[in-house]
Amino acid sequence: MDKCSVCGHPMQEKGYATQVYRREGVVVTVAGIPAVRVCSCCQNAVLDWEIAQQVEDLVKPFFAKREPRLLPAPVVTIVFPSLEEAGV
Repeated sequence: MDKCSVCGHPMQEKGYATQVYRREGVVVTVAGIPAVRVCSCCQNAVLDWEIAQQVEDLVKPFFAKREPRLLPAPVVTIVFPSLEEAGV
């Protein structure tokens, strides 16, 4: 069994991750990301490269420069259903 690179505890096979992105006051939280492995203690997750890239592409537009900003910076939450719920 693999050990977590952050805390050294055992990693569980498969699970779900939450990533939080912050930039210039904008906060985007993405939950329910399918993970290859998840730490049983600190929840550190290992993502498949293609899934990680899709998540990055999904959040990128929220950080695009918009001048002038008339509204406060948004707080966005994206939640994916589990693979079982989605029928995948």
